[in-house]
Amino acid sequence: MTSSQGWTPARIYNVYRIAIACALLFLHFAPDAPLIGKHSPNLFQATLFAYLGLILASTTLDHRRHQRAFPGWAQPTALITDLIMLTLVVHAQGGLEGGLAVLLLVTVAAGNILLRGRLGFLIAALATLSAMFEQFYFSIQEQFDSPFMLTESGLLGIAFFMVSLIIQQVAQRLEHSEQIARRQRVAIERLEALNQQIVQRMRTGVMVFDEQHQVLMSNHAANNLFDSPMLGKRLPQTLISRHERWQDNPMLPLATLRVSEQSPTLSPRFASLDTGHENLTLIFLEDTARVAQEAQQLNLSSLGRLSATLAHEIRNPLSAINHATDLLLDGEPSAEDQHLLSIIRNHVNRVNGIIHDVLDLSRRGKGNAERFVLTTLLQSIQESWNLKTEGSPVELACGDDVEVRFDPNQLTRVLDNLIANALKHGGEGTRIRLHCGTHDRTGLPWLRIHDNGTGIDEEAARHLFEPFYTTATDGNGLGLYLCRELCQANQATLDLEDTETGACFVITFAHPHRQFQ
Repeated sequence: MTSSQGWTPARIYNVYRIAIACALLFLHFAPDAPLIGKHSPNLFQATLFAYLGLILASTTLDHRRHQRAFPGWAQPTALITDLIMLTLVVHAQGGLEGGLAVLLLVTVAAGNILLRGRLGFLIAALATLSAMFEQFYFSIQEQFDSPFMLTESGLLGIAFFMVSLIIQQVAQRLEHSEQIARRQRVAIERLEALNQQIVQRMRTGVMVFDEQHQVLMSNHAANNLFDSPMLGKRLPQTLISRHERWQDNPMLPLATLRVSEQSPTLSPRFASLDTGHENLTLIFLEDTARVAQEAQQLNLSSLGRLSATLAHEIRNPLSAINHATDLLLDGEPSAEDQHLLSIIRNHVNRVNGIIHDVLDLSRRGKGNAERFVLTTLLQSIQESWNLKTEGSPVELACGDDVEVRFDPNQLTRVLDNLIANALKHGGEGTRIRLHCGTHDRTGLPWLRIHDNGTGIDEEAARHLFEPFYTTATDGNGLGLYLCRELCQANQATLDLEDTETGACFVITFAHPHRQFQ
């Protein structure tokens, strides 16, 4: 029990003592005639004034919390003083028959609450002795026939001990209940702190909202997905519509979404949270890129086994076909045969290129991510493309303070692939703008590769990053898939962004301070 909690009953008792002393003085100094203290008015007044002074002094010390003013013997001494003072008040009133002896009963009850155990029974014993002495002394003073008739004081003493016994039993039960409640409170606080730490450190976004779609709780991961912290705000309409769909059919899979410009593609999941007095809903926002990274490892393992089979079972026949084609071309075939042999060679080279890309993808290492200034790498890429392409089509708009953590060779490969696709499919006069920056709230660097070409139609955009999907007659459909795989290997994301003109790809990098594992 803390010091403040231990002194709370004492403070309540102090208030009671002040109120009793003031009430007795008020009744004694009544305007018309004294209502109490008539038997010995001088003793009554002196005792009450001294008693009130002692109470005010002890209350002042308690209020200032002077711990040295309250040693272990202070409380028993105060209670014994109360018994002495109240016994004098009872005597001045005319003995036990004056009706003020009940005040001793309150002091005994308070003593057993504050002291407990043997000290509590000691207060009851002293009160009993005081009552018996008072009755004996008063009988001698008034010259009664038999001063040893102590029946009234004896019954009062029995009441004192019964009150002590009952109060101590009740106090022990209350103390035991307080200990249980205190342990439970500590356990609940620990559990709440543990849950808070777990929820806040989760990489999955977690939010709780009510029936009006007002967010009541949002963890750190969820706040990073939105433009601002969501606590106290209303859910975006995209999440509200999915929640309504989930309420109609909880078994129906929900479509992925992006809740803000810098957020990755998210998979929402809902769960009911019934607290007993209100219906709340939990929403989990899972980054699909992390799931894709786990699946990527399985894909690479499968591709490794597949590539070995492809290299052995397909490359050897292709080499034989290619060699046979060369032999036929050396024999001066006709124009028609030359055309057919050229078709064979082109398709052999295309199949061989597909095998090469698959082998390269499966053999790709973990990468060597490092922290560097993005502008330095972009300037090198810009100069390289502008030297080998007419019209210097690559423009750069990037500050010198943008740092990223990425494998420089892999990032160069990704950007070369995106720029090559833009020049190949954008049409004549296509220009490409490399623009980078940092999100204000999350601190994540980003890079946009924006061209002014013909753009990408809606149907192609849905399958853009799927392996072996291509709209070109001479493509193999692995370029963009490989670019996204390289970004995910460096904990970055590659997405197609909606734009009015041309096509715009956005790379959102991991935080440069983050160490990859």
